[in-house]
Order: sequence, then C-alpha cells, then structure tokens
Amino acid sequence: MLINAQTSLGESMPEGSTAKCAGFECRNKDAQRMGCHIGVWTAAAEKVGEVYLELRYSPSCGAAWARITEGRVGDTARVEGKQDRSAARSISYDRDTYSPMIEAPYPAAVRACLVLKDGGTEVCTSHGGASPLPAAVTDERKP
Repeated sequence: MLINAQTSLGESMPEGSTAKCAGFECRNKDAQRMGCHIGVWTAAAEKVGEVYLELRYSPSCGAAWARITEGRVGDTARVEGKQDRSAARSISYDRDTYSPMIEAPYPAAVRACLVLKDGGTEVCTSHGGASPLPAAVTDERKP
C-alpha cells in the first residue's frame, strides 16, 4: 500500500490510498489488481452497433485504460496516449474486456479504441473530457 507516496506527477497520493502504482508505474498493468479501479470514471465513450467503448480514467493512479462491453471474442480494446504509448487486450471469452493501463496525467492525454474482429473496423473515442460522463452511461463498479 502506498501512503503519502509521490506520484510521477510530483503530487502526493491520498493517505490510505489502495493504489499500488502511479503514472508510468501503472504502464501495462491491470487496473483492478493495482487498485486503480476505485474512484475511476468514464472520460469518453462511443457505441458501435451493440458494442460499447469507454475510456476509463483513474485520477488516483494518473492512468487510463479502454473497456469494451457487449463485444465478441476477438474484439480488441486499446488505449492510446502520448509518445506512441498504447496497451491492448482482446476478448478471449464472454463479451467484455479492458486493456492494461497507460499513464495519463489528465484524461485529454489519452483516448480509447475498439477494433472489431469481424471486418477489422476501428473506432476511437475523442480524447477524454475533464469530467465524468453521466452516471446513466457507465457502471462505476467495474474496471
């Protein structure tokens, strides 16, 4: 557990934070395993047919990831950031997945992309907004 640790942005993490990484330390790591899913919000979203794509942002970790729901096996969630940083994961079973994280000092530094296995269609969100999307659009209980 990190307590009063310095983030890569030079800011202190909140006391009692359960986050196990911050900024670049989160690169290619799992949001849930690192405790970054707590307090997360959706910074941008797109719907492609029945597939929903979200850019998830963790202010406590300074990191972001892509999440897809209602997809199919082989569809890929990818998060893209500055300096050609990206991380991706494909659905291997069921209908949803989320990518590993990349560092994101603010939501506008990243975007989420979806690549559909059938046809190879690629769609990306805009860069993240400065505030969460309405609660009706997202479920904060999942990474």
